[in-house]
Amino acid sequence: MSETGVEATAAVAAPPPPAPPAPAPFRCPRCQTPLQPEQDWCLNCGTAARTAIAATPNWKLPLVLLAIAAVVCAIACAWAFVELANNDDAVKAATQTQQQAPAPVEPPVAG
Repeated sequence: MSETGVEATAAVAAPPPPAPPAPAPFRCPRCQTPLQPEQDWCLNCGTAARTAIAATPNWKLPLVLLAIAAVVCAIACAWAFVELANNDDAVKAATQTQQQAPAPVEPPVAG
């Protein structure tokens, strides 16, 4: 037999390609219960099986900025209170003025 005859026989006798595997049944992401194609929610545990749940927004940065602003505001209020309450110089000046001022002379009382 010639080589072309062997090749032709081998080409005809080649097995067909394997069938694609059956799709795996969709399962619940929480309890692994098989779901029907039209099911959006698991009937066993109630979890949303096919619904895309949006991620929560990132609130850490705004909360940190708010906390920093609150701390800065508290420090500013404390500094202002200390500056307003720190009147030692005014008290000393008033005390010195009272001590240095001559005592008023009282007129003699007739009587």
